[in-house]
Amino acid sequence: MTFTATVTGGTASNLTYNWTVTAGTIESGQGTPSITVRTTRAMANTSVTATVDVGGQDPACDCPRTDSETGGVAPNPQPVLIDEFGKLPNDDIRGRLDLFFAELSNNPNNQGYIINYGDDRDVAARERLITNHIAFRNFDRSRITLVRGGTHESGEVYTKFYRIPPGAENPAP
Repeated sequence: MTFTATVTGGTASNLTYNWTVTAGTIESGQGTPSITVRTTRAMANTSVTATVDVGGQDPACDCPRTDSETGGVAPNPQPVLIDEFGKLPNDDIRGRLDLFFAELSNNPNNQGYIINYGDDRDVAARERLITNHIAFRNFDRSRITLVRGGTHESGEVYTKFYRIPPGAENPAP
């Protein structure tokens, strides 16, 4: 986050800026009109208040010396469920994979995450179909992670496609 103090009026050229923040760490800018505050994942959906004490003003000026501003910390990015399906003909799965590849191509900084559920034989067959289609379409294999999710509640083979934005945690199977 960035906070900036704007001082107007007067002719003081030797102003000093002393910043404090209620949360996070001042990464840069202490002593200047603008600071950058580093936040953490644990601070998501909270707020940070920055307070500046401006020194070096003309003593005859009846100007405020301090001011504060509060800004919200953005929520953590979340995985996006793109598609999910059970048992389907292989050509239908390939079509859904093509749509998934298009979604990833439209979001080049995101990763693909595929969870396959079912018994070992069904999951292995679905993984083969997926990896063969990735190769057939010449899609960048390093952008897709395949995970085995164990038995699905339906008892059948089941697949979920996720798009993972930078900074998001992978979904649990």
